[in-house]
Amino acid sequence: MYKSSLVKRVTSKLSSKEVGTIVLKQNEINITVRDELGHILLVDAADSEEMFLLASLLQHSMTSNDVIFLEREDSRYTDLFIFNGASNPFSQKDLRKIKSSLGFSRFDMFKLPLLNTHDEKFWDTWEDWKYNEQLRIRSDKDIAIINCSRLGFEMLVHCCCYLATSYSGHSHFDWNSTKSSPELIIRNIARN
Repeated sequence: MYKSSLVKRVTSKLSSKEVGTIVLKQNEINITVRDELGHILLVDAADSEEMFLLASLLQHSMTSNDVIFLEREDSRYTDLFIFNGASNPFSQKDLRKIKSSLGFSRFDMFKLPLLNTHDEKFWDTWEDWKYNEQLRIRSDKDIAIINCSRLGFEMLVHCCCYLATSYSGHSHFDWNSTKSSPELIIRNIARN
């Protein structure tokens, strides 16, 4: 059975296009994002509940084309934008405009369905080659971007659900990202 969570969804105007953005503060959802000198992007979830929330956010973005924005609370962490670049080809400049307009844009509360299980059948049809270079990642100390294809979102959703239900603790996505991307590591801190 699915539970749900109320999240803030902001609609802002970028050029002539309306952009939906789910905005969450990292300290409120116990998911933090850190850039390690532009070489590694660490996404840390406190435990399984937070990992399922991350999986649910990724699934929502995959199906709706909304942008996910995880806002940092202090300078130790990095702001993170997640979106489908094929549907929304945003530049870093566009994302900074979205961030600066959040305080002036209209928002509503959105009921996000939360995943709470992992279907092991997904791994029966897993083929590595299908997910190669499905993530484009850029990061620095202030802003990180995960630009996914639909297959990239699918892979991340299932990997996050797996990390929530298993004791493997973390997953590396360097082989699924482009060669110029920093390595992405997603961790379930309580199980790592």
